Amino acid sequence: MNYDVIPTPRFDSDVEFYIKKRKYRHIRNDIAPILIELEKGNLIGDEISGISAKAGEHTYKVRAANTDMKQGKSNGYRLIYYAIQDDGVIFLLTLYYKKDDNRIPTDEEIVGIIEQYCK
Repeated sequence: MNYDVIPTPRFDSDVEFYIKKRKYRHIRNDIAPILIELEKGNLIGDEISGISAKAGEHTYKVRAANTDMKQGKSNGYRLIYYAIQDDGVIFLLTLYYKKDDNRIPTDEEIVGIIEQYCK
């Protein structure tokens, strides 16, 4: 089953932040393989256990390498997405660079993004 992958305004804003402010010019290429897998319906990454959702709805965090920093996935980006399996829809919630401690969203912030953009 193919999924519709929809970036939220927060996700788009996060990508633009890293392109403009941090000069990470390859971010779109770095996350492209993840988006391809999500479109195929492969729910990759680790489910975030602290976020409760309805049956068939899950929130995941997946790692991506930051090729601008020449580091692997463990020190790269974290992409958080919300999958509604019955509808075949995935919302890209947010993206952050692991070493940007002040940009790491809390579970409450993730729930707020879901409530704002995915309902």
